[in-house]
Amino acid sequence: MDASSLSSSLGSPEIAEHSALHSLVFDSAYSDDSNGPQSSGLAGRSGFTASRVRPERWGFVRIQHIRRGSRRVVRRNFSRQNMRTVWHGINGELRELRRGRNSMAFLRHRNGRNCANLSGNAMAALIGQSAAMEFASSERGFLRLYVASTSTAFCVMLAVVLLGIGLGGVASSMIPRRLASPQKLLPAILLLAAIWTLLSYIFFPIPPRQTDINAFHIESWQEIEWLSLALMFPVAFLSGILFPLVLACVQQQVPNRMNSAGLTILFNTGGAALGPLLAGFVLLPWIGFQSSLILSAVAYAGLAILASEKGSWSFRQQFGIALLPLSAIFVLIIAFFPYRRAEIHFANARRPFEADGSRLLKKIEGTADTVQLLRRDLFGEPYYYRLVTNAYSMSGTLPRSQRYMRLFAYLPLALRPESENALLICYGVGVTADAFTHDARLKHLDVVDISKEVFSLADFYSGDGYSNPLRDPRVTAFVQDGRFFLQASPQRYDIITGEPPPLKVAGTVNLYTQQFFALMNDRLKDDGIATFWLPIYQLTTDETKAILRAFHKVFPNASVWATCDLEWIMMGIKGPLHKPDEESEHALWSDPKTRSDLERIGIEVPEQMSSLFLIDGDEIDRITQGVEPLSDFYPKRLTDMRPNLETAFRFGYNYLERSAARRHFLSSALIDKVWPNEWKDSLELFFLVRETQFLSEISGSNWLAELDLYLRHTKLRTPVLAVQNSDEWRLSLAEKFAAISPSLPAEALHDLIAGALARRDFNGAIQLLEREKEGGFSNANDFFLLTYLYCLNGSVEKAEALAAAQAQSIQKDWFVDWLWGDLQAEFGFRPPL
Repeated sequence: MDASSLSSSLGSPEIAEHSALHSLVFDSAYSDDSNGPQSSGLAGRSGFTASRVRPERWGFVRIQHIRRGSRRVVRRNFSRQNMRTVWHGINGELRELRRGRNSMAFLRHRNGRNCANLSGNAMAALIGQSAAMEFASSERGFLRLYVASTSTAFCVMLAVVLLGIGLGGVASSMIPRRLASPQKLLPAILLLAAIWTLLSYIFFPIPPRQTDINAFHIESWQEIEWLSLALMFPVAFLSGILFPLVLACVQQQVPNRMNSAGLTILFNTGGAALGPLLAGFVLLPWIGFQSSLILSAVAYAGLAILASEKGSWSFRQQFGIALLPLSAIFVLIIAFFPYRRAEIHFANARRPFEADGSRLLKKIEGTADTVQLLRRDLFGEPYYYRLVTNAYSMSGTLPRSQRYMRLFAYLPLALRPESENALLICYGVGVTADAFTHDARLKHLDVVDISKEVFSLADFYSGDGYSNPLRDPRVTAFVQDGRFFLQASPQRYDIITGEPPPLKVAGTVNLYTQQFFALMNDRLKDDGIATFWLPIYQLTTDETKAILRAFHKVFPNASVWATCDLEWIMMGIKGPLHKPDEESEHALWSDPKTRSDLERIGIEVPEQMSSLFLIDGDEIDRITQGVEPLSDFYPKRLTDMRPNLETAFRFGYNYLERSAARRHFLSSALIDKVWPNEWKDSLELFFLVRETQFLSEISGSNWLAELDLYLRHTKLRTPVLAVQNSDEWRLSLAEKFAAISPSLPAEALHDLIAGALARRDFNGAIQLLEREKEGGFSNANDFFLLTYLYCLNGSVEKAEALAAAQAQSIQKDWFVDWLWGDLQAEFGFRPPL
């Protein structure tokens, strides 16, 4: 066999670098001086040349090209037997390579020390990138205690991290190699990363509260960028330096650039994938973000030891002078680390919501969010709860919130009392689920929420008339994304409802698109009903119209409902329309459990359901003409822009104003087909009550004129309580406290007075006010109320005597002038001189 036939068989890149060629190559015109004297190369008539032929420790040679026209000849002779032996060896190895069974043959190792170095460098790539991604995930969770969870915030944080990594890579290329070898520089950079991981957290600049909401909920991308630069950029920059250094170290062990780059990228990418998974599903739920950051720092420091060479940790070595002080600094930071710093940040996030006297009940650091449950006590008993997610009040059991949350269930149940099963998307604080479980006829309820933390908090809620709905045997809970659940579940439901997170929170847009509403429609039974939350004060008018358009395109029989606020409820009916039969239309008010629950939220008689109506599909179609629906393909139709509340109030008032509301109700073709005729009585009065309450909540009102309207022209309890800053929950707690306590605080006394007036027990209210007068009125409004009640109860003389006795302390203003004039006109009252 001659050299030319051998050369023609060496066309594949695998053989060009095969270890068996060591027996052919002695020296080369392209070898470096360390491999002996230069000479001409190999071959017979058609030889080849090799560049930088070295007997490398890995046992392979890098041949970069074949020169088929070379006339260089081998100056040493080979026997035919030697050539045959080599040829057979190469052919055998080539067959193994082509079969894929020996594709890593070129990595046969011959040096145990170098193997250890390679393992250390590979672990540096794997664990270092894992620690970097774990750090980024933990810091993102930490930043959300101050920053709004919007898509803009996420993009800014990601941009800062990527910028740091990119600039770090550029900086790494600028480090003079004569300064130190990559293997010696790597431990120092790892130690710096460990130190900065802790320092960036310790010296994090706590931002000021947003003045308009008195809370940390930063939405400005410039402020988010500044905080991200302070917290994330230093470590991201050092991570960018680390990758080229690790790659250079691996290349010292694996000289082939393709192989060394492949190995480094393999471990680096594996670490990048492992880090977020480890942080999100293991570290954050188990040990929290602060301990996760400390663990990341320890991982960097441990890698510094693993990646360092023997003897590096000595003052006799050039880099030992740097490594030892860096190590000492790291140890000192760990020793004096402010381990209670995390509690300060959690307290900052919840502090704006503690102004009403709420206190922390439970805190959970979850896979995606930090959840804090606050409880407000009244007279020693739980009054309401607030669920604070990161820095946002996500949900709560406040009485005004329970109005619309319970209507998600009761509105469709009133029209379809025969419903057997329902699906609730997003559990929140369990108010809607609790309302469903009050209906004894409902056979099954599925509850879906992406956060397992909200389910784990279900046992912490307690209160009058409330029980954990998840303990009801009819209820099944699923920790799943609501959209995926609709796609995967074969179940069809009579009712589907949902109360997602605030609309501007990242990801919530996917629960308001036309495609999502189509999924809801597909999972409904024929004649089924869907209800969904629409808080228009969180949206611009165009965004509200885009969502309404999307909902109406899926549900032609769409309508919108609301109590006396801007927490609107979209309702869509699938299939044929019909009214509930006469026997079942009063079902909710015939059952004591559902009736008492409805009365607590202000729906005291069936006719009040009519006053919840706003608009139907025809009006939706009219106001959304020319507006494109919110879609999966155009999610930015829901922007990150902060809405103008005044604009939202004006838009809402167009439909809450009593004459407009009554006109829309009576002219609605949908109402004519689905609404019981008995519920259409007293429309004017109930629409007036809703409008008055809305204006009172938005801009304030003459509270005594409002109270007079409710007392003398309606039989309703809830508005009477509301105008005196009370409600059914407060009243129940005050009555319990009065039953066991001989003395009453002023706060409880006011609730008892409101309760007496709600029962139209004027004598009882007068007695309580006179009891307060003996010790001095706690506020001027109680004096005015007692004067009014004396006149209303026929004791005008007592009213005049009271007014005369308090004349010196009365400060004249528009309210006093109105009251004296009104009492004089109505009851013949003579104001004090």
